[in-house]
Amino acid sequence: MRRLLGLVLVMLVVFAAGVGCKSKVELDKAAVRALVEKDSTHFRGSTAGDSSENVFGLDDTTEGLWWRGPQSHDPSPVIEVGVSGDSAWVGWHQHNYGELIHWVKTSDTTAVRWVKNLQEKVQINAIFMRDGKVSDTDRGWKLKKITLVEGTSETTNTVRIDSVHIHTSLQDVTIVDPLAHYFRLDSLVSFTPGEQVTITMYTNVEDGFANLHAFWLIFFIRLPFQNMGNGVYSGTWNAELVPGFRFAIFELLSRGTLLKPPETGPYDYKGWLFPYMIKTAD
Repeated sequence: MRRLLGLVLVMLVVFAAGVGCKSKVELDKAAVRALVEKDSTHFRGSTAGDSSENVFGLDDTTEGLWWRGPQSHDPSPVIEVGVSGDSAWVGWHQHNYGELIHWVKTSDTTAVRWVKNLQEKVQINAIFMRDGKVSDTDRGWKLKKITLVEGTSETTNTVRIDSVHIHTSLQDVTIVDPLAHYFRLDSLVSFTPGEQVTITMYTNVEDGFANLHAFWLIFFIRLPFQNMGNGVYSGTWNAELVPGFRFAIFELLSRGTLLKPPETGPYDYKGWLFPYMIKTAD
């Protein structure tokens, strides 16, 4: 009987320890998820730049006049959290919905208006580390690393970005997998104000359209890349003048997205949202 009672006590202790451990993990997951939900700087993903009233680079003699209209999103993003000790992995997912509006010139005096449904899935990954106390409100968690945001059209998707090469006089960065390429927040890729940046995109589309979306002061700009042939697109851009955290979108569209009507050329998109800093030279 004593042996049986001892075994029962041991089992109860093991069970209580397991429940306590699980409870701590769930508390950590909840704390990390709360930090992600209130962070609107690093966790976002859309092509809403074209929805701004202040947009440059809309008019192109080849593609016509096109822009993305106002977008809606899921009521709340999906936030996956995994915890192992003092490390946490986050996967943030969202869907974007809207329209791509396109005026195509049919003669010197007439144009036709195309409206294409826009539906995208977007994702960003991140790593949190515990560098505070468990007794802190956030249980000591702090965001340490983030990836790019990857956006993909859902209804139709044939275009693919294989890699992006970013080159300046001080930087030389190649990105192959946007969701596996992590940047430390304290050492993001940085450009000096107005620095010239050359971006080369390697893709699976030889006759598509590639663009850069970025902020310039209070405006969104869209700059077309030059088609170099064989699915390679390249462009030169001058970084913003105002220091701070920034992002740019490297965009690829199929030829049919801009040159065919909705019934034969649906919205077909791939985009990588790249985080970086504008910093004055040390």
